[in-house]
Amino acid sequence: MPSNKIFNKSFEQAINSFLMVKILLATIIGILIERIANFGIIFSIIGMSLAAGLMAFLYVNRKKRISHRYYFLNGLSLYSMWIFFGTFITEYQRVDAPDLSDFGDGVKIGVVIEPTEEKPKTFKSRIRIIDSTTASNNVEILAYFEKDSTTPPPQFGDLIGFYSDVRFIESNGNPLEFDYQQYMSRQGVYCQTYIKRQEYEILQPAYQKGIKYYGAKIRQSLIDIYKESGISGQQLAVLEALTLGYKADLEPETITSFQTSGAMHILAVSGLHTGIIMLITDLLLMFLDYSRKTRLIKCALIILTLWTFAAITGFSASVCRSALMFSMITISQILNRSSSTYNTLATSAFTLLIFNPLLIFNVGFGLSYLAVLAIISIMPFVKNTLPKFDPVHDTKIIRVRKWLMRYFLGIVYVSIAAQLGTSVLSIRTFHLFPTYFLITNILVIPLSYFIMVTSILLLAVSWCAPLMWLTTEVLKFFLGLLTDSVSWIESLPMASIDNIFITNTSSLLIYAALAMLVVFGHYKRPIHLKLALATLCLFAASIALFDNAKNINSQIIIYNKTKSQLYSIKNGEKMSIITDNSKLDEKSLSPVTINVALAHANLVEILDSDTLTSIKDLFWQIDNKTFYNVKSHQQIEIMDSERLTVDYLIVSENTIINANDVSEKFGCKNVIFDSSNTKKFVTARTNEYEKEGINCFDVAKEGAFVFGDGAKTIWWY
Repeated sequence: MPSNKIFNKSFEQAINSFLMVKILLATIIGILIERIANFGIIFSIIGMSLAAGLMAFLYVNRKKRISHRYYFLNGLSLYSMWIFFGTFITEYQRVDAPDLSDFGDGVKIGVVIEPTEEKPKTFKSRIRIIDSTTASNNVEILAYFEKDSTTPPPQFGDLIGFYSDVRFIESNGNPLEFDYQQYMSRQGVYCQTYIKRQEYEILQPAYQKGIKYYGAKIRQSLIDIYKESGISGQQLAVLEALTLGYKADLEPETITSFQTSGAMHILAVSGLHTGIIMLITDLLLMFLDYSRKTRLIKCALIILTLWTFAAITGFSASVCRSALMFSMITISQILNRSSSTYNTLATSAFTLLIFNPLLIFNVGFGLSYLAVLAIISIMPFVKNTLPKFDPVHDTKIIRVRKWLMRYFLGIVYVSIAAQLGTSVLSIRTFHLFPTYFLITNILVIPLSYFIMVTSILLLAVSWCAPLMWLTTEVLKFFLGLLTDSVSWIESLPMASIDNIFITNTSSLLIYAALAMLVVFGHYKRPIHLKLALATLCLFAASIALFDNAKNINSQIIIYNKTKSQLYSIKNGEKMSIITDNSKLDEKSLSPVTINVALAHANLVEILDSDTLTSIKDLFWQIDNKTFYNVKSHQQIEIMDSERLTVDYLIVSENTIINANDVSEKFGCKNVIFDSSNTKKFVTARTNEYEKEGINCFDVAKEGAFVFGDGAKTIWWY
């Protein structure tokens, strides 16, 4: 069974024992190098060959005396080998953006490779093009199917023909906003299409089958049983997410509640859920423990169950990690082999990265491994505080009390450890910290266990109506307790600390400091404490530098919001948000609210652009540069022979200004087209202006325009 006895060794012995950890780190470095530098697959093969040759040479000559000065070659050859291996697997699995002309204008044939997900107005899935007549063969694209009440959408595995236009996935390019284009490109998907009902035809249902196909079919069958039992609404959505990893039916309000309360990990199927499945399976198969042969059968059945569960949940990174780890633990138990938990964890991560190197950029992958790493590193410090059983003197009541205390303290310790491990990455990604995460976990972890056990029981008795009804009522009770608990915690004052920002540099420094503190706790070496304190000082310095960068005095940001005007202008303590959208909500203002938080604006006003008519309202001075917004031709006409010299002219709402007026009436050489203009209009005006030497910036095409001392804050972040 995996153990942490490695910390009983000296620090040097422990480091030498972390073979898979060192291989994993070297591979990750190689993946990062290849993503940044893109050396190519030939370079990787040559590098691996040279490193392997050096390793072979050193091995053959291991009995010969080699000068101490060359001992480093052993480590260099090993690390180089796996670094180049990381560059190789990254380059080998690289998917470059296709040329849109390769898709052609005719019918494209592809297979649906993902379960169809229902959206408010469309059905979303992925299609792999298999038409061999085009150069885009085997390219994956994101597909949105028009909703039609009379016809169901294509299903996972269907072969379809369609003739809709394919275009690149684009991001808005707003500062610090989620980059959906980058997110999809890391999955090898660069293009998308919107397919109307009359633009596609299902050529062959269930054309392509496989493990994921059958897993999706089983998941849908289980969801249908849930629905038949009478569970509905958000209780059904929570149940689907918690037990099957299906989150498409969750409403935004539900997701927000779980995020704010710190219970979102319950809805993201991970090690907790896989562990419960393994525990239940192990208990059900206890009768196979009487011989080595039956234990081997039990081991095979547990592993089969774990990976069936992984297939049903869609092979998410967190489930694959936990299924792989538990499979390795199960095998080691059967073989009576002891291994380091760190090496086991590293082996599972290494295995997953071989199949998909870009998983290291997946937030769920990172959070999953950081949580487990923190738990196995910190728990040895606190295990001695747990009550110990005395089989001689303990009565049944005392044993129950101790068991309850161990269970309670176990949840507390694991929650704190996992939070320490994941908080920095979570804050870096989601910009919030759940204040009452400890209370949340004490409540929701036992409830999630009861829900999973009851849901399995519900599926088992679904053939018997009376038993199904009784089990459903119990399940509804637990689901109600879970959702009510989450809502109650969300309603508490200061349930979460929002708008927290931390840079990549600061994140790495705090993780390095935590790692040094853990090592110091195990080995009590002063050097490790000094390194931890030094790293914490660097972390504090990085925070101070970032805070100084956030002292924004003046800036203007022209955001890319489809067919809309959206500006934020800061002068001193005051920030003005200008928009033509009369129905602003938190979602539409998301990039602005981030900027407001970063800029530390004490006074924020939202102005309707339709009410801004005077030159004073539309004229701004930022860092000694002047900006003027032109949104109607009347602004040009009333100027007559007058001249308003500006550095930047912002054009809105397809307002036509000829190049002569730009030069003569405004003396301007820089024009910014905001996203309220049409693409056709911007193209025509840009061609005209550039002939006269006027620089053009298209927000809809190039992303948000950022100017002023606030730009350094965005760069730093």
